[in-house]
Amino acid sequence: MHRKRIALLAILFFGMNISMAQQIEPQGNFIQKQSKIGEKVTFSLSVRYDKNLNILFPDSTYHFGTFEYNSKTYFKTKSDSTLSFDSVVYQLSTFEIDSIQYLQLPVYIISGNDSFPVVSTMDSIHIVQVVTEIPEKPEMKANANLVKINRQFNYPYLLIALGIVMVIGLTLLLFFGKQLSTAWKIYRMKRTHRKFIEQFFNLMRDVSSNNPSKTPEHVLAVWKRYLERLEKKPISKLTTKEILVLHSNGQLKENLKSIDRIIYGGEKGNDLFASFDYLMKFSIDIYHQKINEIKNG
Repeated sequence: MHRKRIALLAILFFGMNISMAQQIEPQGNFIQKQSKIGEKVTFSLSVRYDKNLNILFPDSTYHFGTFEYNSKTYFKTKSDSTLSFDSVVYQLSTFEIDSIQYLQLPVYIISGNDSFPVVSTMDSIHIVQVVTEIPEKPEMKANANLVKINRQFNYPYLLIALGIVMVIGLTLLLFFGKQLSTAWKIYRMKRTHRKFIEQFFNLMRDVSSNNPSKTPEHVLAVWKRYLERLEKKPISKLTTKEILVLHSNGQLKENLKSIDRIIYGGEKGNDLFASFDYLMKFSIDIYHQKINEIKNG
């Protein structure tokens, strides 16, 4: 019975995809009618579709057949009450010698975690052959004109400069090695801390707004990993009870227990943002403690 349900869902999903694909007709066209080998050619790809759909165009990782990707230009989406219109222009080049070359590109429709392509109309371009015939016995012509030759690079001066840089570097390490090492550690910690605060705050906001792609477990795991990095202890593998053994803190205990009740007990509450906000402030306090420890070395 379970297998029948899965099969039925798969059939329904496939049918919906086919229905959406039938409503979309991407248009692909070469702007030029002809080109030479190696020259850039312009290919326009456009599509009109239901404004509720999500679509993607091919990027530089796509295989463009006999053509090589150079660049692309996206144009702003235009929408009315029911439909949207998107277009992109690709700059391509070819080094194939076929006189007529063809190209059609897909547009990808995003459906949940999956996507499926809908191919555009096909267009062709004429490749002009510059060299039409190679003689069997080519005639060699002498050229006695003087050719300017660039001066040879002065490697001894380069070695002297590198030696001076090395001496200066060793001198700095000898007299200021500890200060430089401390400054580098603090710089790395500050950079990591800024990234953590930004990431953690965004996760707090998403979870508090019931974003289905983010969960309280995810937010708690990010906090544990950052605390683990600060304290050099396996905190990400510890339970709430084990963390409280390391940090005997009443407020920390209260907020971790509140989060655990929501995650594991299914308890609904409005204090989830406040609990995560305290965890962020707690990690900030630990961060400042570690900075002071490094400075006081």
